[in-house]
Amino acid sequence: MNSGRILKMDKNMTDTNPVILITGGAGFLGRALIEEFTKPEHNGFPTPSEVRIFDTKTIGLFDQLNLLSIVGDIRNYDEVLRAFEGVDIVIHAAAIVDWGLCPKEVLDSVNITGTENVIRACKETGVKALVATSTMDVVYDGTPIIDGDETLPYPENFTLDYARTKAVAEQAVLKANNSKRAACDGEDDPRLLTAVIRPCGMYGEADPYHITETLNLVKKGKMPFRIGNGKAVFQHVYVGNVAHGHILAAKKLLEQDTTVPGQTYLITDAPPSNFFEFLDPIMTELGYPLPPKNRSLPFPLVYAIGAFLELTAFICRPFFKFHPAITRVSVLMTCKDFYFKGDKAVKGLGYRPVYSEEEARNRTIAYFKNYFFTN
Repeated sequence: MNSGRILKMDKNMTDTNPVILITGGAGFLGRALIEEFTKPEHNGFPTPSEVRIFDTKTIGLFDQLNLLSIVGDIRNYDEVLRAFEGVDIVIHAAAIVDWGLCPKEVLDSVNITGTENVIRACKETGVKALVATSTMDVVYDGTPIIDGDETLPYPENFTLDYARTKAVAEQAVLKANNSKRAACDGEDDPRLLTAVIRPCGMYGEADPYHITETLNLVKKGKMPFRIGNGKAVFQHVYVGNVAHGHILAAKKLLEQDTTVPGQTYLITDAPPSNFFEFLDPIMTELGYPLPPKNRSLPFPLVYAIGAFLELTAFICRPFFKFHPAITRVSVLMTCKDFYFKGDKAVKGLGYRPVYSEEEARNRTIAYFKNYFFTN
C-alpha cells in the first residue's frame, strides 16, 4: 500500500479532534466531503486532527488541509485494515456507480464485499462511527415515486444491479449498528454506531454523471432531441449539501445520539424539476444549450431505442466496449416522476441545505468553465 502525506499535521490539534477517513475520497462526493469536513467548526463538528483519503488513486492538493492520501482498494482487507488504524470516524463513499455497463461480479466485489471489509475493519480497529453513502435508487423498481421517503421498501426486482448491490451494502451497515468493536482505553463496552445517507441525483463541481455526460453528448451532436413530454420531475441535489448531511450524521454518531444510529436519511435540497429544465440553464451558460422543448421524442419510442442500444452493447461486449447514450433505466428516470422529501433528515439530523440552489448552480458553472473546457 502506497501512502503519502500531503500536508503536515497541525501541532495545535489535540486528542479531542477526531481522525476522519473517507473511502472514495478522490471521487466526486469524496472531494466535496473533504471540503466540508475541513471547514472550521462546521456546525459544531470539531476540526479533524487528520483527514485520511483512502482511494485507488491519489488526489490533488487542497489548500490548508491536514490531509493524508492513502492509495488502496476496499476489496483488499489488509489494505483497509492498515488504513483504519487510529481512525475515529469512517465515511464510506467508495463505490462503483453504474447504469448497466459494469459486470455483475465487479459490482458485487466493490459495492458489497468492499463494504463488508469496511465494516469488519471498523470493528477490529475500534472505529467509533461509520456513515455509509447509499443512493435513492435502492427503492426504485421503474414505477413512479412521488414524495418518497425512507419508509419505502426495497423492491422485489431492482432496475439495476448497481441498486441491488447498494441495497445489500446499506443493509449490512445498518445491521452492524451497535455491534461489538475492539476495546479502546476508557470504554467498558465499545460499540460501533452506524448510519446511512441516501443522496438523490447529485450534481456539482466535477459531476461525472449528469453534467459531464450531457456536455459530452451535446458537444458531439449526440443529443438532438429531448425525451418525454417534459412533465415528469426528478430529484436533484447539490453534492455540497450531500456532504453536509454526512457531517451532521457523523456528528450525531460521535455524540452517541440515541435516535440516529441504525437509521437511513434521504438528502434533498431544492424542489424537484424536469431533468431537461434543470440542466438547460447550466448547459446554456456553458455554451451548449439543450435541444428546444418542441424537439422531443415520446417515451415509448425512446424506451425502445434504449433497449436496442443495450442489446447492441451486450453483443459487442466480447469484442469492444460500447457505451449506449440511452438506456431503459435512464429513460424511465427521465420520463417518470422520481422524487423524494427529506423531512426525516431535517428532524433527525437538523439538516438544512448550506448551499442555495442559486449558489450551487453558480459554483457548478464556474467549475466547468474553468476546468472542463481547458482539459
